[in-house]
Order: sequence, then structure tokens, then C-alpha cells
Amino acid sequence: MTTKNLSNMNNLFNAQRFRQYLALEFTNQKQLLYYGVGAVVSFLIVVLYLIRATNNTPITNDDLLGLFFFTYAVIATAVVNRSFLSFRSQKKLITFLTFPVSQFEKFLFEYLSTVLVGVFIVPALILFAYMLEGEVHQLLDKNIGYTGLTFITDVINDTLSSGPENKLYVKKVGMVIVFLMPWSMMNVLFTGTSVFSKWPLIKSALFVAVFFIYHGLLVYLIFNKMGVSDYLSNEYPLFFFSSGNAAINFVLFSMIVANAVFIYSAYLKLTEKEL
Repeated sequence: MTTKNLSNMNNLFNAQRFRQYLALEFTNQKQLLYYGVGAVVSFLIVVLYLIRATNNTPITNDDLLGLFFFTYAVIATAVVNRSFLSFRSQKKLITFLTFPVSQFEKFLFEYLSTVLVGVFIVPALILFAYMLEGEVHQLLDKNIGYTGLTFITDVINDTLSSGPENKLYVKKVGMVIVFLMPWSMMNVLFTGTSVFSKWPLIKSALFVAVFFIYHGLLVYLIFNKMGVSDYLSNEYPLFFFSSGNAAINFVLFSMIVANAVFIYSAYLKLTEKEL
């Protein structure tokens, strides 16, 4: 590899420089981080305790799953909404653009600290608060019906349980879509914060709603109203797919491509600011 190529790589990404950038950002934001984590965990523990204490019957797994998704959507949206904060102020934008790190490193930090935190850290934090409250609460009252993470594992086991091949195929497609939805939602919001300088959360949330409502209605019309799922088999595959696995791979590939487009669009908006 030539010296010129090495120089270009260092201009794009330098591990030591990026580590220093991470350390500096963490130092500047650690107080907000500690307060944020403490507030979220404390709030969830108090809410769960009050729900259990004020109900005569234990919380059902369906209620827990709904509560988990609602809480996740709210907190993760708030986290991703903090991406590209500098774009919303001309003074902060100038400071951000002139900071001595590459465009890619700035973008990578924004993505790691918002989208990946929203996808992985936020659900782990919610489950930690849920388990901490449940373990402590059942020491005080063994009749609260705390069952750990069965409200998640039961859904996964039921979805992947054996059954007719055509029904199992539909379940697998649904499982793939469900697991990719949080990442897709975070990427759309992330792109929205790079595009909209005013009211980015509201505008991005509306776009996310339209995006998922459209695809949800499409799936509903195909599988429920048109009854396509009743006729799927290896002899009669869906549309142009040769098998159920081929259809699953296509759905996976198409969603990954869509997310890649969203991510790259956000990166282009950053480079556009620096022109």
C-alpha cells in the first residue's frame, strides 16, 4: 500500500484520533449520560412497582410485551433525536464542522452514540430495570407474578415452534421484519435529524409512521385480505420466489438495502454541510 493511500485512509479514519474524540465527547456528556440512565431506570422501577402494587392480578405477558415496546419506542426515539444536535444552531454547527476530526469520524460517532445505543443499549436498560424491580418486589410480595423474561422467550418459542410449512414460513417472515423494525425505525429517525433542522423529531416521526403504516397495510392486504398465506407451499410459492427461504432472504436483503440508503443519505447531508 502506497504512502498516498495510507494518508487517505488516515484522513478518513484514524483509530487513535477517533478514540480521543470518543474520550472527549464522553467527558463532555458523562454527567448527562449518568443522569439520563439513572432517571430512566428509576422511573421504570417506580412505574412498574405502582402498576404491580395497584393491581390485584399479576401483569400478563401480553401487557408486559406491550409495555416494553411502548417504553422502548419512547426512550429510543428520544435518544436518536439527539443526533446531529449541532445542525440546529448556526454557532454550534460552525464549531462542529471545524472540529479537527474527519467527516466520517464525526458521522460514526453520531451513529454509534444514537442509533446503536437505541437499538442495543436502550432495550437492555429497560429489561435491567424490569428485572431489578421484579426481583426486589417479589422479596416483599411473592404474589406479584414476576416470571422474569418469559414474556419475551415465550413469544420467540411460540413463533419458531413446529407447524404447517406454509404457516411457519409466514411466521419466519414476520419474525425477520419484527427484529429489523427497531433498526429501521432508528435509521429513519437518524436520517430525519440530519435533514430537518427544525422540529426534526415530529417530522421524522411522521415519516416513520407513514413508512411503517404503508408496509404494514401492504402485508395485511396480501396475507389477510387476499388470503395468500393459505396457498403458500413449495409447489405454489409466493410470487416469483422459488421457496419460502428465498422469500425470507429477499425481505432481509431489501430491508438491509433500504437501511443502507437511509444511512448513506444521512452521511451525504453531513458532507453537504461541510462544502
